[in-house]
Amino acid sequence: MTAERQKLSAFPVFMRVEGRAVLIVGGGDEAFAKARLLAQSSAVLAIVAEHVEPDFARWIAEQRLDHAARPFVADLLEGAALVFAATGDEASDREVVEAARTLGIPVNAVDRPELCDFYTPALVNRAPVAVAIGTEGAGPVLAQMLRARIERMLPPSLGSLAALAAVYRDTVERLLPRGPARRGFWSAFFSGAPARAVEAGDLAGARRAVARLLGAGS
Repeated sequence: MTAERQKLSAFPVFMRVEGRAVLIVGGGDEAFAKARLLAQSSAVLAIVAEHVEPDFARWIAEQRLDHAARPFVADLLEGAALVFAATGDEASDREVVEAARTLGIPVNAVDRPELCDFYTPALVNRAPVAVAIGTEGAGPVLAQMLRARIERMLPPSLGSLAALAAVYRDTVERLLPRGPARRGFWSAFFSGAPARAVEAGDLAGARRAVARLLGAGS
């Protein structure tokens, strides 16, 4: 008899945040860690904290982020797509969580999984490629260990390769029929000469390799 597959209690998704407000409530190390993570996205970050640790304050100034240096009030949540409660104080975090839920805004309370609507993953960023590792808050250290392994597996050039693929997507769909021909092209693109050229920093060579692949497949 086979064991029943465990089901996830949190379903992984990628949420669009480009140009949308993400609010972080807190001025300590927990808030700073979340801010650095979110800064890898194109969200519009805002910080709410009456008192901010010096390193965090310098970073906020360098990043030119909006900082409301005042106690939290629910009105500050207006227009936010996501909210992070990272005050370091359970009662304060609960206040943020309750206010966000009243407005229907997904909220994460740092290191308080029982209060979270979503969890933040350990992130491997090769934009536009991203690998997110989550443990539903049960094992953050495990998630970081897995992230380190995947970081070593994925070359830094992977994002550039994916961006180049996006440039050719419409051309490939126009020239190559669905099925084996198109799958074969993309397999050769991501594992063959174009990938090697991008990894070597030779974008012109990668484009020549793509042209050869298209000529062979059309």
